[in-house]
Amino acid sequence: MNKHYDKLTENDLDVLQYVLNHIDACSNMSILELAKVCAMSKSSILRMTQKLGFSGYSEFKYSLKNEQQTIERHHPNLFEVQIEEVEMTRKLFKNIQMESIYQHIYHAETIYGYATGWGQKNALEELSRNLTACDKKMFIIPAEREFDILLSRIKEKDLVIIISLSGDVNNIMNSVRQLSFQGVPTLSITSFKNNKLAELSTYNVYYESTKLGKYFGFEHRSFIGLFSILDLIYRGYLNFALEEERNRSDDPAE
Repeated sequence: MNKHYDKLTENDLDVLQYVLNHIDACSNMSILELAKVCAMSKSSILRMTQKLGFSGYSEFKYSLKNEQQTIERHHPNLFEVQIEEVEMTRKLFKNIQMESIYQHIYHAETIYGYATGWGQKNALEELSRNLTACDKKMFIIPAEREFDILLSRIKEKDLVIIISLSGDVNNIMNSVRQLSFQGVPTLSITSFKNNKLAELSTYNVYYESTKLGKYFGFEHRSFIGLFSILDLIYRGYLNFALEEERNRSDDPAE
């Protein structure tokens, strides 16, 4: 998906998102069954598989089965995965110029936060608590409807932080575009991949998120990378804010 991302349409990405969330079921589906579930035509599914480099749907389905069998045979060392995820997230963080982001947090009149998914919302609440301790309050937008209502009230002097796993948040893309038109700075925090949210946001911060495998009937995914990147943002901002306060206290004009 990452390799051929530029060739994929939004419909292709929707189908692939479904496949990723239902690999077991999709590895046994016919092309007609997958097309029906995703409300797509058979020819659209076929073209999508070819864009990914497969000769056709049969090879695509074989690859799904093969991948699933590989996952089942080779259970990862979950502690090693945790270390790798944190280290990769730190590397991603070091490659980002954070100064402008800290500036926007420091000078924002109001910080708004929006998150998709239960794990992301928990992480956003943790970030909100940390920023409150730095004398910066965040208003957490609870749902898509409230996001739409608040659009007319969010100003250029504010900052909107959006946390997502995939960044392919079709349900709020119009709201993100509207913020861009209004000149409102936005910070997207997503897993490390090309995504629509990152493309439209003023600033992008990435984290590593690992699928741990399917156990006890459920797919397990780690969000230690997300919590790590938010902790790094908090610590970096705290250093920045303390330095700003020291400079202000040393300025005779203040």
